[in-house]
Amino acid sequence: MIGYRRVVAVCVVALGVAFSPAAAEDPAPKKTEATPPAEPPKQKEPFFGDHFALYLEVRGGPATIHDLENPVSSGPDASTSSKVQLNGSQAGLFTVGWTLPRGRGQYLFTYNGLHDGSYDLHATGYERAFPGGGSTVLPSQLPWWHLDIDSGHSHVTQIPPFWDPSHDTNGNGLPDTNEFTYPTTTVDLSTTVPKDLNNRLSTYDLYYRRDWGGLRFHGAWTAGIRYLDYQGAVPCPAWVIGSKQVVGFGFTDTVATKMLLMGESTKGWGPLGSGEAQFNFFRQRLSLYIQGQAALLQENLNVDSGPFTYFAFQSIGGVTVAVPGYGVLQQSVGKTAWNTMVEAGARIKVLDGFHVIIDWNTTGYLDTVLLPDKLSVPANAAQVSLGAVATYVSRDIVRSTINVGLSFQF
Repeated sequence: MIGYRRVVAVCVVALGVAFSPAAAEDPAPKKTEATPPAEPPKQKEPFFGDHFALYLEVRGGPATIHDLENPVSSGPDASTSSKVQLNGSQAGLFTVGWTLPRGRGQYLFTYNGLHDGSYDLHATGYERAFPGGGSTVLPSQLPWWHLDIDSGHSHVTQIPPFWDPSHDTNGNGLPDTNEFTYPTTTVDLSTTVPKDLNNRLSTYDLYYRRDWGGLRFHGAWTAGIRYLDYQGAVPCPAWVIGSKQVVGFGFTDTVATKMLLMGESTKGWGPLGSGEAQFNFFRQRLSLYIQGQAALLQENLNVDSGPFTYFAFQSIGGVTVAVPGYGVLQQSVGKTAWNTMVEAGARIKVLDGFHVIIDWNTTGYLDTVLLPDKLSVPANAAQVSLGAVATYVSRDIVRSTINVGLSFQF
């Protein structure tokens, strides 16, 4: 019996163990998620960037300055036409600036310089008179004097007009302009004069440039300020008499009577702007462009002739005598004036940031030169104390240049 009970007890225990739930396992410790490190605050990019971005450009070449023409009248009966040719002129341009990052443009400073070389002058002196004409009133002034200056050599001739009744082709008994002949040279003189007038014109531009557009075509605009400085001299042949009491007398022939040399000084400043269109080829290795520029300046023009000799007439014992007097012409004028420029050229990329530039440029510095156009001097000795006076007109300096140069973007 006891054995039976033991067997039953063992079986019950075995079944309990077999069917009892498994002991719960201890849960695995929960992993703590790592906190990502805080991002450092973004530093603001410097306005001018954090790398060296200097821009340099230099260009230069021969320049052609358009002729300066300046007719001067000396009363109703005498006048002079003259043309000054400035030869061997040179022009140059230098630009330095900084390129902003992320295509935000450039701040640039440009110096533009123009300097003349030698000069030629051609002038003709006209007078409403002819030898033996007495009180005859002519319909127009006739050429008397011819002045030519070439590379420091001056040559002047006087060839008086001639008329007599045999020349009266229309039979009206009066000398007509087309009836005069010029058979005789009565004066033929030569001398040396300075070769160089030392005309110098400079502009200083401070401006901002911004590009826009795509890879094949894009444009650019600029806005800034310009300062202009012009110093030089312009010869001014003229009649320095107040009347024609002695016909053919009183022209500035550069030998007996020195011509007026007008010293010029012009300064001005004002806003500047430009626009440019650029066409790119061969992956921007070649760029063709055209640019227009304008500046409106407030200018101060000054001119000074220095002392010169004029002649007044006085009758002494029935003889007309020329009395020399000494005059000075000075004037200062303030006015607004335009500078205009058109340029077309090509930029050839040699290396990244390094270009060769070839361009044609024409620039007009309008109303930059102040010259007399009407001269009045004393007609007789009693008026000498009044001195010489003149009215003035402004003239343009227009130059055309072919430039070759280089640009480099660091």
